[in-house]
Amino acid sequence: MAGTYDGILVRQNLGDTGTVPRTGGWTASPDIIAAGVTPIQKPSDVLTTQASYASDPTQPVVLNATNYMYIRGKNLGTAAQSGIARLFAAKQSLFLYPQQWMQNPIKTQNGSDTTPIATLDPNAIGVTTDPFIWVPSDIAEHYCVVGFISTAGHTFDSQKPPNAVTSLDDLAAWIAKTGGAGRHNVQFTSASSPTFTNKTHYPPSSTDATVQFAVTCISCPVGSQVSFSCGKPLPDGTYINLPISTVTKASKMGFFVEYVVPAGWESDIYYSYYSNGKPPVDDNFSVAMSASLVTSVSGNRAVAGLGHARDQVFPDHVGVHPSGRLLTDMPVNRLIPVGSDITKLPTKL
Repeated sequence: MAGTYDGILVRQNLGDTGTVPRTGGWTASPDIIAAGVTPIQKPSDVLTTQASYASDPTQPVVLNATNYMYIRGKNLGTAAQSGIARLFAAKQSLFLYPQQWMQNPIKTQNGSDTTPIATLDPNAIGVTTDPFIWVPSDIAEHYCVVGFISTAGHTFDSQKPPNAVTSLDDLAAWIAKTGGAGRHNVQFTSASSPTFTNKTHYPPSSTDATVQFAVTCISCPVGSQVSFSCGKPLPDGTYINLPISTVTKASKMGFFVEYVVPAGWESDIYYSYYSNGKPPVDDNFSVAMSASLVTSVSGNRAVAGLGHARDQVFPDHVGVHPSGRLLTDMPVNRLIPVGSDITKLPTKL
């Protein structure tokens, strides 16, 4: 007998309204979203609008890059409920038996297999704000991703397919009854793929701080590019992010952004270099990610006398607005560098 799923629905397709048993194709869930190599600023504002919900905003997954993955859902229950999201990568097959993907979770920046969906009122749409992070490399096969949102009334143990699912009858029965799960085929691309992506970590501080995050390029060819981003939002819902920025000076050039980072916040930060087919200028090639305490702002005054002018510490660096626009009026601040991570490569890149 047909009914309506009463958990947080992850649609199989755009026409899915939550009727169970489910019908229609289930390989293009519009609620399993590959958002590209830049985290979505305030995803709960962007991905939960009616216009977004009526579309499939997923993008190709870029090889060798940090791809940010989100899962959204709609509360079809009669009471408010929260959810827990999970995401798995599966090598493509006509029939995805659980043993093909249950042991291959895609994790969040802190290494967790799960990320929460905030409490939703009936008929409200929600989305993960702590995204899953996928850095695929050397993948020659077709993949898809399988996503879940579990709730108190539809726990993951009750949703996940048992390993006993080994026949088409078993698989069809699981798909038909499970409203909190969906699947999306993945399209990989090497276009705009970085030459390398490395990871560093921002550990927690016991105090709030205004921090300059910078990437410094030495002997990087003109026309090469750099970027960095993190997978954990700041309290206002934004992410530390340097959009892809282009090197215009080969000897030494860098880019920086500033954020107020609260006490206790920590996250991995991924920085990428795009050679765009151009070799390093010489053997001095390096790309370095750094963090510096901005001492000339309120709150950092205890160490104000220890800082040096920004243009002395980071000459030939350009400030970047979160939109990617280069700043023409450079902030005049004093800095104390507090940490860095560097990548050096041989001339033949």
